[in-house]
Amino acid sequence: MKKRVARSRRLQAGLNLLEVLIAALVLSIGLLGLAGLQVSSLKTTQNASLKQEATFVLYDLLERMRSNRQAALAGSYSQTTDCTMIPPQACTVANCPATQQASYELYEVLCRGSSNRLPAAQLIITCPISGDCGLGLHFQLIWEERLEQRGVQQVSANSEASVEQEKETISLEMDAIL
Repeated sequence: MKKRVARSRRLQAGLNLLEVLIAALVLSIGLLGLAGLQVSSLKTTQNASLKQEATFVLYDLLERMRSNRQAALAGSYSQTTDCTMIPPQACTVANCPATQQASYELYEVLCRGSSNRLPAAQLIITCPISGDCGLGLHFQLIWEERLEQRGVQQVSANSEASVEQEKETISLEMDAIL
């Protein structure tokens, strides 16, 4: 009987270590899955934050257009905004014509207000009903969202590393009446 017990213990001597290693493997796979869920949650939260910021930008611009109604009805806000060119002067309602005020407000809202918050933002404003802005406006705000950052792809001669990023274009559209 003693031989049998001794033989049984000898055969099972490595099984406890194997059980611990398998348990550690299962636990590590579970923790990796949990980390993946956390990263996915952060990306979703960032996307929701950018959409909220885009909504704030559009409503801010709409309120400015309502205060400068004549320029909005004339289509002065339907122009391309270049964020690299700063307007020559800071316009207030008292010291600028309506069209210059519209250009300045577009710059203020799109370039200053969202320059760091909405990457590569573009704004398109159209008067969809036969060019008559009094019947309504269509806003389309487009920005880029960084989806994934891949590792170092290239190293240049002066040892600068470039990182390739996958981007997706996101658009928020809104129709409004002045």
